[in-house]
Amino acid sequence: MLAALADRPMPVLAHHLGRTVVAADPVEVIGLDDVWAALRSIGTTPTIAEPLAGGLIGALGYDFGRQIETLPAALPYPEGPPTVALGRFDTVAIEDADGHWQVASTGSASKAAELERIISSCGAPERSAIRSGPIHSSLPGATYRQAVELAREFIRAGDCYQVNLAARLSAEVEATDIELALRLWDAAGHARHAAFVGLPEGTLMSASPERLLCVEDGVALSEPIKGTAPLGAPPELLLSDKNRAEHVMIVDLMRNDLGRIARRGGVRVDELMVRRPTPYVDHLVSEVRAELNSSTTVDQILRAVFPGGSVTGAPKVRAMEIIRELEPVNRGPAYGSVVAIGTDGSLDASVSIRTAWLAQGRADYWAGGAIVWDSDADDEFAEKLLKARPFTSALVT
Repeated sequence: MLAALADRPMPVLAHHLGRTVVAADPVEVIGLDDVWAALRSIGTTPTIAEPLAGGLIGALGYDFGRQIETLPAALPYPEGPPTVALGRFDTVAIEDADGHWQVASTGSASKAAELERIISSCGAPERSAIRSGPIHSSLPGATYRQAVELAREFIRAGDCYQVNLAARLSAEVEATDIELALRLWDAAGHARHAAFVGLPEGTLMSASPERLLCVEDGVALSEPIKGTAPLGAPPELLLSDKNRAEHVMIVDLMRNDLGRIARRGGVRVDELMVRRPTPYVDHLVSEVRAELNSSTTVDQILRAVFPGGSVTGAPKVRAMEIIRELEPVNRGPAYGSVVAIGTDGSLDASVSIRTAWLAQGRADYWAGGAIVWDSDADDEFAEKLLKARPFTSALVT
């Protein structure tokens, strides 16, 4: 389905409350200058039966956090994506949990009919060859280990409790964006928040297993992931003091973030440290739920939680300052979010981990992990390699 729209303006694939949504040809593209006004407008107009028709779908880069908090200037990334790229789509195709597609539209009947024809006629996408060069890292071996020790020094000094450290992996690639995305998704296995956003500057593709937040009927749910172990080693994952410590810190951070927009006493943890396997690593995930104040708006929700604490550390602002010191390159689309926002204020936002950016014949991908006082530099480097596996596997021909 997505492949049939790949040559159109801004093809997107995202998730919204358990459903997959695909669209292209937005009636409006919203950038950084207009994003807050667009978010404030959500919920102010009548909603049709399907709120994603006329809603917003797209990507918020990690540096969108600089619009929320006072932080050092971002590093340059001239070949990267815009910080904000949201499309307003009047016609969308939606796949429900049973695999059935339907079209919803507030646009012209011909536009809806064309999307219906695409749904009825498209089959499995044709696969094409891929060629890639060697992979280079912004923080190779010894440099990554040194950055881990520097992060531990910040923790020892009392600056923070946890820092999420990431490296950017880059390779020259000869492939279509659809083919690279398919390979990334194949290598990652079922990704609950897989995403694709095609832009004039390049293409974001994500195989994220993590939800930043969904909001429906006044209730917000976050599912932070923190804690990683090699696949098939749940005792190591669940019994590790280091994994448990880093996870609890982020759950507490998310509870605090949601507490800023929830009614008094309305935040609770429904599940704590549940194992979530992927084909390449095991994770720990929790569910943090909040009953929102009745007046809470979409822009206030994103201001409260963005970027997700699992990709910053704690406390959030100081951790982001330290990340700016330790990481030599910009995070670009990674560690931000792909969002799908309905006209009724419903929202589903991923955490853009396991995320690649393809532009000008180069693919960039980010991998790393949380550093706490108990972190071991060799173990952290090995964890980074595990999390890079979907990308490195995707490039194998």
